[in-house]
Amino acid sequence: MNDRRFVTLAAVAGFLVVVAFGIGVIAEAAFGGRSSQTSASGGTQAQVVEVEEGDLYIKPAELTAEPGPVEFRVTNKGAIEHNFSIEGVGRTEMIPAGGSATLSVDLEAGTYAVKCEVPGHADSGMRGTLTVGEGGGHGTNGGKTGAGTMSPQEMAAEDAAVTGRFPEATKGKGGVDLKPKILADGTKVFELTAAAVKWQTVKGTVVDGYAYNGMIPGPTLRAKLGDSVRVVLHNELPEPTVIHFHGMTVPNGMDGVPVITQDAVLPGKSFTYEFTVRNTGTNMYHSHFMAQRQVPMGLLGAFIVPDPKDPKVDADHSLVLNDGPLGFTMNGKSFPATEPIVVKRGQTLRIRYMNEGLQIHPMHLHGMSQTVIALDGHLLGEPYEQDTVMVAPGQRVDVLVRATEPGAWAFHCHILSHAESDHGMFGMVTALIVQ
Repeated sequence: MNDRRFVTLAAVAGFLVVVAFGIGVIAEAAFGGRSSQTSASGGTQAQVVEVEEGDLYIKPAELTAEPGPVEFRVTNKGAIEHNFSIEGVGRTEMIPAGGSATLSVDLEAGTYAVKCEVPGHADSGMRGTLTVGEGGGHGTNGGKTGAGTMSPQEMAAEDAAVTGRFPEATKGKGGVDLKPKILADGTKVFELTAAAVKWQTVKGTVVDGYAYNGMIPGPTLRAKLGDSVRVVLHNELPEPTVIHFHGMTVPNGMDGVPVITQDAVLPGKSFTYEFTVRNTGTNMYHSHFMAQRQVPMGLLGAFIVPDPKDPKVDADHSLVLNDGPLGFTMNGKSFPATEPIVVKRGQTLRIRYMNEGLQIHPMHLHGMSQTVIALDGHLLGEPYEQDTVMVAPGQRVDVLVRATEPGAWAFHCHILSHAESDHGMFGMVTALIVQ
């Protein structure tokens, strides 16, 4: 038994070394990668153009080639999946982190738009241009791309048209409360089915996602301190999965980490998590199997346990932040399909930020400050004021907003490439409406 434990821990230690090495590679790709322009020379054989992608860039952003057969060799130096698309011509398959792909095409002279097609990625910087020969005429927008091709009036009109769609109706709503089945002994039983779904993040954009009970985020689970809880996971995904209860104190065997605490739950199988609720606050549940992909694809949700010391509020709103394969989303939607938060003047609103993404998100509210009252599920003895609240991956931050100023107030991530583009606002933007 001791020998087996030693082997397991040795394997885990080796895994951590690999992860540390991987982080170094990702950092080098993001901040120290090649930036010179690539140009392909002509010849009887296909020209070769090397392209590097990261989580917020395509290098070089300005590609050139000669007319004729061209082979684009694309390497993904980022931490999540991307693809490479030449608009109107072709695209690669999805490229995993650290992977590569080749796109072979026959090009005519002209200017083409290139981008990653994952929702939100192009607007965050993963776009560029490809000039073939002398350029002009062929490709997107009559051979022109970007806001620079518009007049000021056209730019203002496009921006107004996007914002004017808010709040835009879409199919599917995430985070709906899941009512538990209550057994004779008082145990609360929550049933969660993990399965692949088609999820609409914004009108006209349907993406491949993973979901609990068909929604992203998954259903909100609520329990009280001391409750006996049973969470039954049914796996209908094409791959293994598990559930980790992030921020919650549970028995070791219920922690949801493959090999460390349990076997992965294979497709078609189920696993039951049982524990007594021992801590309060804003907590989360999510996959811990290939989590860098399964979580941002949608296997995430809120687990909320009230605290007797919680301040009294008029409204309580959870805001699950996410980035990755679904794009930049709040509660599973991107602007202008995000849901506005509506309160009356004089009311006190509690916002529970939960960052399930891969990137940090500083959340900024216009017009009113935010009082930070809890971090990672723990109420603070000394709350403090901020207008921009930093929420790191895996972190939960609870704030109070006193709705003193009437009107519609912009509310967004202040990494501006997560919220604005040359075509208007998108992604992690909503509004607080004080009536």
